[in-house]
Amino acid sequence: MAKQRSSGRKSNAASKSTKRQKSLLNSTGSFSSNAFAAKPTAPEPVPEPSPTVPDLIASAASLLHDQNDAPEALALVTLALTLAPTSLPALELLAEIHIELGDEDTARVIFEKAVELDPQGARSGPEKFLWLAQLGHGGEDMMRWYVRGVEVLRRWIQIRDTGKVAGKVDERGLDAKLCSALCAMTEIYMTDLCMESDAEQRCEKYVTEALLVVPTSVEALQTLASVRVSQQRVDDAVAALQRSFSLWRDLDVDSAEIPTYASRINLSKLLIETSQHETALEVLERLQLEDDQLPDLWYLGGWCLFLLGEQEPEGSVERMELWETCREWLGNCEKLYVALEWEDEGIKEHASELLANVNAVLAERDEDEEDGSEEEWEDDEDDEMAE
Repeated sequence: MAKQRSSGRKSNAASKSTKRQKSLLNSTGSFSSNAFAAKPTAPEPVPEPSPTVPDLIASAASLLHDQNDAPEALALVTLALTLAPTSLPALELLAEIHIELGDEDTARVIFEKAVELDPQGARSGPEKFLWLAQLGHGGEDMMRWYVRGVEVLRRWIQIRDTGKVAGKVDERGLDAKLCSALCAMTEIYMTDLCMESDAEQRCEKYVTEALLVVPTSVEALQTLASVRVSQQRVDDAVAALQRSFSLWRDLDVDSAEIPTYASRINLSKLLIETSQHETALEVLERLQLEDDQLPDLWYLGGWCLFLLGEQEPEGSVERMELWETCREWLGNCEKLYVALEWEDEGIKEHASELLANVNAVLAERDEDEEDGSEEEWEDDEDDEMAE
């Protein structure tokens, strides 16, 4: 006789009962029947490490420079300074943030405090002196800070070149900063301090050193051109400007080697002053594709087109076409000037003067064309009546 199988249902029920019983007996949870069972305890959270001052400064710098978020950067660097009130990197970054927020007076005070803590620039470097130069009141005050900044830059470069300092010194762009500072000093002696007896000699000295530091500097070449224009050495100025333009002419707009927008605006102005109108217009048309919301751009383009038109014969189609485009550029300048509440009165006055001249000529041409059309219309009528 075959052995009978037991009922599967009974077996399953017994199994479930056993499992449940075992589960309840072994439980230490809320379902436990043991009044003295240990209560469940959640694992204690591992505390996050407090941010260090360098971490806070690095995060604030990223927010300011990479994300353009000055308010958030201000919060982080303020926290860093509560932890380290005399931190030079934190103080200098705080001053930069205030510049971004439009509070230059506060920035100047903070940079001056940083100078008190590091008067020779041995600890944090030259940047605070260069910032104070840019924030200075008048040529003499600016030069005072530039001289100190340049001294620190030369010293740091010398230390770097002797190999005594390793690490991130090369990453600070010391050569470029020295070149730029020397160009700024040259500009000061061509403007604010141009009446000083040694102004021309200082200009030569500073721009020559700038080109020795960075021979391919677009800024230094344009500064050299400005000096040569002031000396009425136009051919030398043109050579410097053409060299400057050739360094980036064939580069893509996103290239890191493209000069700043402001630098290229200045280049176009110098090209116009040296009668390099077609090259100037090429530069301005490229700038227009990048940012067309600057009155200076449209003013310079309109001026350039006006001068190009003047080179064509009076009344010629070429002159009229150039001045039609000139009127468009100057019209855009006037619209942006009003919309942005621009403060450069010189641009407004010259643009209005050029526009008035162009409008007068174009209006006269239009009247002549209308008169000619009426005469032609009358001739046609006479012919039809004769027939």
